[in-house]
Amino acid sequence: MTELIKQISGREVVATDLTHRHLLVVGQTGSGKTTTTLALLSQLQRANQTAIIFDPTGEYAKLPNATTYRLGGNAYLDAGSLSADQLLMVLGLAGDGWLKEKVSTAITALRIQQNVLASTGVYQKRDRQTREFESQVAKLDDWTSGYDITCLADQLVEETVRPYTDERANYRMLGQVYDRSVINSHWDQLVTLRERLNNKGMRQLFGTVKTPGVVKTELNFVLKMFLAQPSNHKTLVLDLSALKSFGAGQQMVISVLLRRLLEDRLAKPGHFPVSIVIDEAHRYLPSKDEDLAANGIFQILREGRKVNLAMVLTTQSPLDLPAKLRSQFAGALIHRLTTPEEWAALGLTPLDVQLDTGQVLVIQDGQEVTSGRVNLPDWWEGGQL
Repeated sequence: MTELIKQISGREVVATDLTHRHLLVVGQTGSGKTTTTLALLSQLQRANQTAIIFDPTGEYAKLPNATTYRLGGNAYLDAGSLSADQLLMVLGLAGDGWLKEKVSTAITALRIQQNVLASTGVYQKRDRQTREFESQVAKLDDWTSGYDITCLADQLVEETVRPYTDERANYRMLGQVYDRSVINSHWDQLVTLRERLNNKGMRQLFGTVKTPGVVKTELNFVLKMFLAQPSNHKTLVLDLSALKSFGAGQQMVISVLLRRLLEDRLAKPGHFPVSIVIDEAHRYLPSKDEDLAANGIFQILREGRKVNLAMVLTTQSPLDLPAKLRSQFAGALIHRLTTPEEWAALGLTPLDVQLDTGQVLVIQDGQEVTSGRVNLPDWWEGGQL
């Protein structure tokens, strides 16, 4: 194994020394972060250590020895992996109380339609017996989470059914007529929901765009299969560049994927080590500290080491990250920082000499270990190590 850094001082540093605990790679654009990340990935490949990179721009998609899944291409996200709250956040419609309530019940109905009745289209609630519906709900389980999201707007109309208001009323049914006053008063929300679901980016995200000849795989399944056994000098790249226009929605997608990954590992302890690389991590983090605890990145930082998950985050400035999150890193590779506040955010004093492009300062447990220049990647080519 070659060293990661051409040293100026200190001991030899290799990728596996740095990535067995959480690692922060930080520095301004053009300071060498990408080269450092590539060098880390290269050494992890050569050491046959599993690595997964969440790539927001698509620039890692052509890495040597990479297995690449591109959102909107050969990969999609199952809408059933999102709660009603999470889905509305991804759609940019969070905060509407009526919509939140009705989307939740509509998802349950569509799950019954697809998984219990094995049928397509909406789940008809008008003139359906309440006892029949309750029996079908009882049959739902974790494996029945999938549903046809293209029917969601139409299903919301079904959620407005009610009994007749006269002697014809049958209270043993879910409803007998549509409440047209409710539909009309919420028509704008229904139209907006339909428009958002028909947006090209959303159709790519949820895999509802038909692409003949392309086999699409669900992202949670990709992660689960990649973590089933150690990789053979491979890196998994998730190209998430299709999320760039989603704003806060991309935070939710990444968070859901990471939380599911952590849940799967916690359910099956005793795993081989995996490095999770989150490039430009500030894109995926909430702006409010109170929202941090539910974020998948933060949850892996807190609990991942129990199941051999270590995270490598890259960002331009440590000030882009909440203080609670910065405290989770045992090590840091520091490129160019420009203000005393940035150094102080890492618990350090500024260097007397500015680091040039490609130069890096290695910090472990709050102490400087060495400094130098990152070696260029030396990719695994199937030979002897």
